[in-house]
Amino acid sequence: MLRDTRLSPHKGLDAKQHAFKVRKCREEDITEVIKLNYENLPENYPKSFFEHILRNWPDTFLVAEMDGKVVGYIMCRIERAREGLKLVKKGHVVSIAVDPKARRMKIGTTLMQEAEKAMKQHGVREMYLEVRVTNDPAIRLYHKLGYKIRDKIVGYYADGEDAWVMVKKLQA
Repeated sequence: MLRDTRLSPHKGLDAKQHAFKVRKCREEDITEVIKLNYENLPENYPKSFFEHILRNWPDTFLVAEMDGKVVGYIMCRIERAREGLKLVKKGHVVSIAVDPKARRMKIGTTLMQEAEKAMKQHGVREMYLEVRVTNDPAIRLYHKLGYKIRDKIVGYYADGEDAWVMVKKLQA
């Protein structure tokens, strides 16, 4: 377990119901992760893609669990890129989703922070992600976490929508 978080009561629930923990994804979580992905995001991946990420980057594929149920996930991979003459590691947030019933409880924030910690342990000094230009709640969250817009990719998504590329330098 990476982090156990207890939150104050919200929407009539008692504090015990708000306890969630963030941990590494396991093979048996993939079905719930795929369900969250398909129910909450327009970008969906085949099961083999989730398994590939889990197999190759198990430390940066995390889930949030509440009452034994996966209520959120973040799926990241480590990529190598050239910066001048150097080859550097960059962390790519491939996908993140939180169950609508579990939103506004800092689960997305916690998943992002824990993924950043895991990336730093692997020598990653910069994280990046793509986000729909119309996804204002996500953009606000990423700004709050220190991400800055670096670029715009026109027609990035399958439906033709543009994406912002947002980047954050990680402190050593």
